[in-house]
Amino acid sequence: MELMKQIKTHPFLFGLLLLLPLAFLLLGKPRWQFYPLYALFLLSLGLFLLESFGAFHPGKSTHRVFLFLGGTLLLLFLLFSAVFPKMKIKEPEGPYKVGTKIYLLEDTSRDEPYTEDPEDHRQIAYQVWYPAEETEGHQKTKWITQGKTLTRTLAKSFRFPAFLLDHTAEIYANAYLDAPQLPADNPYPVVLISHGWQGFRQLHTDFAEHLASYGFIAISIDHTYGSQAVPLQDGSTALLKKEALPSRVSAEAFQKASSLLMSTYGEDVLSVLEDLARKKKEKDPFFHAMNLSSVGVLGHSTGGGGDVYAAQKDSRISALLGLDAWLEPLGEEALSNGLSIPALFVRSSQWSQGPNNLHLRTLLSASSEASLFEMRDTNHVDFSMAYMYSPISPYIGFSGKLGPEKSSEIQKALLLSFFHKTLGSENITGIPTLEDVLSRYEDLLPIQEKDLPSLWHFTKEKSF
Repeated sequence: MELMKQIKTHPFLFGLLLLLPLAFLLLGKPRWQFYPLYALFLLSLGLFLLESFGAFHPGKSTHRVFLFLGGTLLLLFLLFSAVFPKMKIKEPEGPYKVGTKIYLLEDTSRDEPYTEDPEDHRQIAYQVWYPAEETEGHQKTKWITQGKTLTRTLAKSFRFPAFLLDHTAEIYANAYLDAPQLPADNPYPVVLISHGWQGFRQLHTDFAEHLASYGFIAISIDHTYGSQAVPLQDGSTALLKKEALPSRVSAEAFQKASSLLMSTYGEDVLSVLEDLARKKKEKDPFFHAMNLSSVGVLGHSTGGGGDVYAAQKDSRISALLGLDAWLEPLGEEALSNGLSIPALFVRSSQWSQGPNNLHLRTLLSASSEASLFEMRDTNHVDFSMAYMYSPISPYIGFSGKLGPEKSSEIQKALLLSFFHKTLGSENITGIPTLEDVLSRYEDLLPIQEKDLPSLWHFTKEKSF
């Protein structure tokens, strides 16, 4: 009787107790964004039970407090869900389904510069995306395969609460793990992808899936100790080492550290190329389908500079696309040697100022087929999947005003047409020409070498 009385007296409270569990079921797997909703349920349940058994007889002031707390918890739930939603990776647009495989590599010809054990060899991981023949019976892979180990390292590196990015470990990508490769009459063109400092290989999953869906094989490299979290062959995980690129040190010390980091990234690219060639030589049919005589490289920031390093050393690299490529650590001598392959550099508006443009000028002037474009209203992070973390990033200045949807559209169109033109393949048809893409988007601004700053400009600026 007392229970029925409470139901009649407090229909709103009873309604909450019925609706909240239903909401939990609809929302799916628990995430930290739902904690205020869980707290609201427990608060409602506690108050209802106390009143039902006569252990507590609240007055009007208690109900006001409950309504205030309940409203606050509900608003927090809505706020957290809006600011940190569980995003979905856009499906690739190409005609092929996409498979993916992950490989761990130890290069015994290289020492590991970032550990104290002199017996350590360089270990890296790389992930391959490719056209798949059949996906039935294969599961879609998670976007972040290292799970919370990576998300919590990333949160720590940005001084966020450890749990803040945990929900991204539950996001699925569009590729199917270990799905059989689609046979092709001609070898697939290959593009190697390098992330920037403090990035990780999955930050360019959208690029990789996009390329694979159109008949490329895309391979993204985890640059160990410059990446957030890299699985090693013994089952352990190598976490980011911020001392690899230290701050608050002398200019000389920073140059030494950045040069080592850049060359390490570049050598990682060469290690993966060698590993692919070795596996192809062993008649592995998966690797035998790769065209390794003419390879493209795509790099962001430090990864872009590492790609320039690798391209100058290995003639198998036939095309380079650099996204805000950081060039300073390469040194003037290397930059003055230029590139003899088609190279396309795209800079963000955020990087349109600063000394990196001086180094760009040096490289462009020494290269035979290099060009530079600026993508308007973009920040450095817009050349990655930073948009997966929060839709409000353009409004707080973390990413550019162009917005993730438009920015991603331009980049995907650009990289697809560029590598189709420079690497080519009879497996790929219906892709717009590079010239069409460059003329289609008014947010891509061509930058002439003469418009880049010279050493005189920087000397003049410093004199003031």
